[in-house]
Amino acid sequence: MQKNYLYKTLVICLFLFILLPACKKNDGPAGNSNNNAQAKSINDSIFFITKDIYLWTDALPDSTTFKPNSFSTTTAMFDSLITYKKNSSGGNLDRYSFLDDGSTSRALQQGIVGDMGFEVGWETNTTLYVVYVYPGSPADQAGIKRGWQLTGVNGTTSFQYGNASNNLLNQALGASSASFSFLKPDSSSQQITLSATDYKLNPVLYSHLYDFNGTKIGYFVFNNFVALEDVQSQIDSIFNAFSKAGVQQVIIDLRYNGGGIVQTAEYLANLLVPASKTNTLMYTQTYNNNVLTNNYSAYFKGMKAVPYYPTTNWTDIFYSEATTYKNTNFQKTGALNLSKVSFLVTGNTVSASELLYNVLKPAMTTKLIGQTTYGKPVGFINITFSQYDMYAVCFQSRNSAGEGDYFTGLTPDISEYDDYTSDWGDLRDPLLHAALLDMGIPASSLGRSAKAFLNNRIISTPANRLQATRFKGMIQTFKR
Repeated sequence: MQKNYLYKTLVICLFLFILLPACKKNDGPAGNSNNNAQAKSINDSIFFITKDIYLWTDALPDSTTFKPNSFSTTTAMFDSLITYKKNSSGGNLDRYSFLDDGSTSRALQQGIVGDMGFEVGWETNTTLYVVYVYPGSPADQAGIKRGWQLTGVNGTTSFQYGNASNNLLNQALGASSASFSFLKPDSSSQQITLSATDYKLNPVLYSHLYDFNGTKIGYFVFNNFVALEDVQSQIDSIFNAFSKAGVQQVIIDLRYNGGGIVQTAEYLANLLVPASKTNTLMYTQTYNNNVLTNNYSAYFKGMKAVPYYPTTNWTDIFYSEATTYKNTNFQKTGALNLSKVSFLVTGNTVSASELLYNVLKPAMTTKLIGQTTYGKPVGFINITFSQYDMYAVCFQSRNSAGEGDYFTGLTPDISEYDDYTSDWGDLRDPLLHAALLDMGIPASSLGRSAKAFLNNRIISTPANRLQATRFKGMIQTFKR
């Protein structure tokens, strides 16, 4: 099915709708009567519309039982609301839904973030390394690279995995300015002071064409599914080069990719899939019965989506997505004719990243290499309420084989651990090394063996410091 996109993706429409006049506002203290009154009004709206669109709406209580206006803040109300759907062991299944202040739409749709542009992680419980650097960010402009050891932060030179050191890192990397000391792979040291600035988010961290005695393999590190219009030219350039070189196997590195815009995942899938799969099913989406029957509360009926299309209601959009566009077919693009595509993944591989692998799995030869993924086969069509963007799970995706219940993650075909001490493209990187061996490249062609692991390795990144990586999920787009 050929898709024609009537609108830009949903999040920018929402951004234009309110121009984010109060995206930094807080709920306010419980003692502030004006803020409390506003919170109660928004609480009602969010509660009833969540009941309308939530994938697991049957698990939610009615308003009399839940009492949305009994909560002093909207975030507390929403956090409580999403605890009702349980998994098989009695825990909360919904670890996905959230309220946002506009940062997500700014990063994923506008492609603008404001931070220092690099992430660090614990290799062991006392050593920290640069995990990745965004092109064009302050860290990139300072020359910082993946694989550099972080040896000092604002004068502190001793680190121990735990809250104290994590708080130190969070404060420094979230500050307007901070000083960092690094030990480079060549054993030289460098001290750098960085200031957080706005920059255009570029999710293409690295690409390379390997030629092993005539066997050509493309390698591509992709860190966010930003809006397609912001990254399509880069993707096309990389894949055109792969095609021109006669690449037949590709490695897609998604080890830190938290997801994003579904349209961009679909675009990559169509570049990778065999031409013979054109017009065959890529995936389906399921919604709750309210959406399928166009049956909504008074809060949602008549609610306009965007000012530029005054006849378009949110209810029309949800009903159309759930019925007319519930199935998505492959439409092959590009000239790549691949025999295999392998994905490098970790527990930080989420949602749209998992979707890309899952839709290709029944359609071609694939391989999953690394560690079990995060586990998020569900997604959002987000709605704005005053200062809040609401991301409530509203659909679940399944591939053409009906597979889509990986709430505990996708299990790799080849288990291998990540390593922060190697730069992108280093053949000693354990995940890349394993993928190349699996593609038939002899160990003798890969030089030195993959790095040996220390017994005290922990491989952990403190959570959600960069604006660019706070989001974990997939956002659906409007279709004609």
